[in-house]
Amino acid sequence: MPATNDGAYAERARGDDCVLIADETGVIRWASPTVERVLGRPRSDLSTETTVADLLGATFVDRLDPGDPDDDAPTRRETTVSGPDGRDIPVTVTVEDVDPSSSLVAYHCRRAGPESPDVATVLSRVTDGVVELDADWRYTFVNDKAAALVDEPRESLLGRSIWDVFEVVAGTRMQAAFERAMTRQEPVTMEWYADTLDTWFEIRAFPSPTGLSIYFTDVAERIERVRALRHERDVFDELLELAPMGIAVHDADGRFVRVNQRGAEILGLPPEALVGSTLTDRAWNALDADGDPLPVESFPLNHVLETGDAVRNVELSLGHPDESRLWLVVGAAPVFDDDGDVSRVVVTFEDVTDRKRAETKLRERERLFSGVFEGTLDALVLADDDGNYVAVNEAACDLYGLPESELLGRHPRDFAPPEMDVDAVWETFLEDGSMRGEFTLVRPDGDVRITDFAATANVRPGQHLSALRDITERREATARLEAQRDELDRLNRVNEIIRDVNRAIIAATDRDAVEEAVCRTLGATDTYPLAVSARVTFGDEIQFEHAAGATPAEMNALQASTAGTLKDAIVEAVETVTPTVVDVERDDRLSQAFDEYAATEAVRAIANVPLSYEGVVHGVLTIGAADEDAFASEELAVLAELGQLLGTAIDSIRTKHLLHATVLEELELDVSGDPAPLPTLNERVGGTWTLEGVVPVEDHEYLLYLTAVDTDDDALERAAADLDVVESVRVVGADGDRFAFELRVSEASPVSALLDAGGWIRGGTIEGGRARFVVDVTAGSDVRAYLDRVEHRGVDANLVAKREVERTVPGALFDTMTESELTDRQRSVLEAAYLSGYFEWPRRRTTGEELAVALDISSSTLHQHLRIAMAKVLSQYLGLDSVESSTDDPT
Repeated sequence: MPATNDGAYAERARGDDCVLIADETGVIRWASPTVERVLGRPRSDLSTETTVADLLGATFVDRLDPGDPDDDAPTRRETTVSGPDGRDIPVTVTVEDVDPSSSLVAYHCRRAGPESPDVATVLSRVTDGVVELDADWRYTFVNDKAAALVDEPRESLLGRSIWDVFEVVAGTRMQAAFERAMTRQEPVTMEWYADTLDTWFEIRAFPSPTGLSIYFTDVAERIERVRALRHERDVFDELLELAPMGIAVHDADGRFVRVNQRGAEILGLPPEALVGSTLTDRAWNALDADGDPLPVESFPLNHVLETGDAVRNVELSLGHPDESRLWLVVGAAPVFDDDGDVSRVVVTFEDVTDRKRAETKLRERERLFSGVFEGTLDALVLADDDGNYVAVNEAACDLYGLPESELLGRHPRDFAPPEMDVDAVWETFLEDGSMRGEFTLVRPDGDVRITDFAATANVRPGQHLSALRDITERREATARLEAQRDELDRLNRVNEIIRDVNRAIIAATDRDAVEEAVCRTLGATDTYPLAVSARVTFGDEIQFEHAAGATPAEMNALQASTAGTLKDAIVEAVETVTPTVVDVERDDRLSQAFDEYAATEAVRAIANVPLSYEGVVHGVLTIGAADEDAFASEELAVLAELGQLLGTAIDSIRTKHLLHATVLEELELDVSGDPAPLPTLNERVGGTWTLEGVVPVEDHEYLLYLTAVDTDDDALERAAADLDVVESVRVVGADGDRFAFELRVSEASPVSALLDAGGWIRGGTIEGGRARFVVDVTAGSDVRAYLDRVEHRGVDANLVAKREVERTVPGALFDTMTESELTDRQRSVLEAAYLSGYFEWPRRRTTGEELAVALDISSSTLHQHLRIAMAKVLSQYLGLDSVESSTDDPT
């Protein structure tokens, strides 16, 4: 079967039509499920290579023109296809575009019946007016009768809009009915009085996707007959209305012609609901005098119509519309026409319900009770004096989970909880006569249902009715709503705590201050009695730093006594960068260990939240909650965001310290990874390269500035084009066999890993396909942890040397660079301009336009960044107070 899109095309296949959707080559892309019924080919036989010509014949090898798109007139063609039994099947094919913007074409296929070739001729000869309109309301067919009615030649009507021909009906209910038929694709029927012809028409309109077929039938004779009947009815009005009994007049077909007011009152129906109908048009629920069903054929009226003999004093009962039962004494007499045939039947009937009520009251009550018992949606059980069930309805069987045969004879105690004294409750019920409340029903399969019940004693002598309604789902829904409200209240409290944490860490200037403020703020709440910050050292050892609700020493003892449960959860949070939750109550050893310490005995659940920034975990915040149901998905998501916020703050502080530090740890690293652009390029083109600087740009991409010796710059550009990790390469200056070049790399490179892990690249050498980087980290940093973070990002970094160094930048310039408060973007632009030779004179190595392209910004934005950054640096260096505001920064 070709690729299908039933939801988009199925609406084109209406009724018995088959629709094929084909592309410009004639290959069928979709076929409606009716393809087998119309063309005799199962839908499953169609493949992705089946063409229209395969199904419809050689005349369809070339794609048919769907017609003039301006008037939407489709192309039609007759063809014959071979059925599965070898017989020819005549088919009419209509072709139209699927959509003006699409190359797809729809083929509407319909089997042509034997009369198809003569349809126009037949329609032209019928006595009804027949017209067909297209989708734009233009006449496409007008038969002889329709042309005669409008008194215009058929040729003058074809192609014209019906609203132009019949301006008088534009905007009337006729237009509304036709438009509704086309919109809903449903036929409509209405009666219409034509002033110009002084006659009544019955109008029937049948829509199709391409237009509307309309049939006009002259119903003036019928209207006149109704008027004649109305006149005849008026003649007898006074006589009929004065009669003390019900009188109805029927015609020879058994239709009600007239019913007097008393008769309508007895039957409980308005006269207009009866006139024109027959006895078979409604269910009378008739009974004979013995209470047995009386078919309509045995009614006195039908007896007179069949035999012509009058009947008198027939007693029968009818069902009244108000659901009561009506007893009548009925007589019927014929009225003959001139030919001796029965033309009318006069039926008289007298209401004798009061006379019959006494003898039928008990039986009616029983029938009503049985109907309610079986028809209600509530479970109903009828029990005897001992409480044994003697009758149950279908709803009761569903509620109890037993078939009727197994439920009968059972007792309420068979379905009650063990602690319930059913016999005492039953005795109280019989004494009081009624009882309401809740009943916990235990089904035989162990399922427990909560029910509301109402019981009434002696609804029949010695029989007692109980109605039960299952409210289990309602109770569960209520419980869920209460749980959601509790969760919302808790989330509100948690969000308020988070806001307090945000305020607490604003003034923090180092990592310890951040962690101490967070633990103190969380631990001061009733929601989280325990808050501890921890770091995972090399070898997965846990080092607790700050704590509220317990001391670090207590946390170490607690960790040691939990057989690794707490430690494993903390390590997992670090490795997966995802919060972990420990249910203290469900772990006996953990619960016992927490109960041994007064500080943690209230803790019932633990969440370990990683403090992360872009995949780098700086530590873990372990939070203890007093509620064992704490840390649901929504609450845990809020705490995860808190962890990211704290990780970002710690990373920001670390970066700031790195920029301001005068004493650093300098690491010399041999770096490799996949992809590693610098050693890969160097290995391909050779030479000795020196990394002069790294400038971060948007979306974690970096500009690398290098100098190369003994390297072919053309070969470098060709080799760089083959590496996906290299975005661009540009030579920015040359001096003999030495040249400088700029390389833009993506975050997938080892450069990104070294920077994101917390270091700053000072320089490096690349030679012989190997790369060695000099990276600065803050003094006292955990170098092993730094290397782990680098390796976590897929980069192998081998430590060659580590030394403590002092920053050698002169004091005034150092102060300028750290205190001028350059934005990240301003600093990147300034460094890129310097490293790319933008400031060299008289001959720049890089123009402003080239630098703007490298940084992926406009030239005007580049120069504004440079102007603001240089103003900030010079104002600091020269000791001036007036600095252009950073609000002029276009970013």
